[in-house]
Amino acid sequence: MSCFHCSCGFAIDDADAFGDHLRLVFTPDDDAGNDGRVHHELDDGGAPPGRHACACGFSAGGIAELDDHLLIVFIPSDDTGIDGQKHLVVDPSTPGGWRVQGTPG
Repeated sequence: MSCFHCSCGFAIDDADAFGDHLRLVFTPDDDAGNDGRVHHELDDGGAPPGRHACACGFSAGGIAELDDHLLIVFIPSDDTGIDGQKHLVVDPSTPGGWRVQGTPG
């Protein structure tokens, strides 16, 4: 059984690959976040050494922290991806398919 499951049916054991799935389904083509600002990692070294920077000015100490920032600004309150489907992290080991957030699935 896979460790990470999305309500759309995507399942995988690799946390990074699961994060990639979420980034793909929630990041709009124009990189506009829920706050109306553009968010993407700066590739031109726009961050201090050892830091990762977002176009919005956010600076992270590691790539995982930057990834979390991007998911926070891109995931809408209704959890609907750019593909029109709901994408919620689910815990298949919990009876009744309860979501990790603790609400019924």
